[in-house]
Parts: sequence; C-alpha cells; structure tokens
Amino acid sequence: MNHYHRQLLLAASPAAVYQAVATQHGLRSWWTQSCDVATTVGDKATFRFGEHHKVMQINSLEPGREVRWHCVEALINVDAFRRKDEWVGTDIVFRLTPQPGGKTLLDFDHIGLTPDFECFGVCERGWNQYLGSLQSLVETGQGAPFIPEVTDCSA
Repeated sequence: MNHYHRQLLLAASPAAVYQAVATQHGLRSWWTQSCDVATTVGDKATFRFGEHHKVMQINSLEPGREVRWHCVEALINVDAFRRKDEWVGTDIVFRLTPQPGGKTLLDFDHIGLTPDFECFGVCERGWNQYLGSLQSLVETGQGAPFIPEVTDCSA
C-alpha cells in the first residue's frame, strides 16, 4: 500500500467518531469551518480552505462503521504545482472498529494519494494535522479546524 494511510486509536465511541466524520457540524469542528456536507449517499460535500477546495461524492455512510467519499472536483492552488486537481478520482475512507473500553480504532485511507503526486508532501502534512484535530475533537470536545479569514468591510 503506497497511498496515504493512518491508523488512530481514539478514546471515543464509534458513534461519536461517526458524527465527527459524517455530519456538517462534526466536519466543521475538526477539518474546515467552510464546508457544506450532505447526509445522503450519492450527494456531495464541498470543503473549502481559502482559495483551495475539494468536492466529494458521498459513496458510503454506515453509522458507526464507515464513511467513504470519491473526489469529483479539486483545486489545490499552489503555484509550483502543474496539476492543481490531483485529488480528482481519489477516495477517502474512514473505517471505524469498536475497541474495548468504549474506544474506536480509526483506519483512515486516502486511496490514490500516492508519493507520485506533486501535492503528496503538503497533503500528508495536512492529513496528519487534521486527523490530530479529529482526535482532539472526539477526545476533548475541541478540534482545530481551518478557519476562513474574515475580511473587514467596514473600513
């Protein structure tokens, strides 16, 4: 396996982790506050990070077990990157497995995000940061999502 994979043991129930990765409120609390997330398989979720964005088709929603998205649109607006849409065609999968003591084993895969991608280093660091934010959210109630800059128009 050469795509991005990370496994985390979370001190939270599968139901709590599922809410964090399958709902707009949850995703706004650890990944990006600028997102619109549908809750039906076949619908789309849009995630914005300033001038960058990703649009995911929701392919699986199994409460307490799995969330799976397929990227259908992306813009990673980094001048050095020749392809700014490398995520298109990749899949993001959150698999949740109950563990003793009310914990959850999260197997996270970004299938297709490989070291061959120009954005791999940036995306790997990003996933590491935001999966840490997810862990913080489900364990302490406080994540560290991307917060869009607010422009003051009163001047």
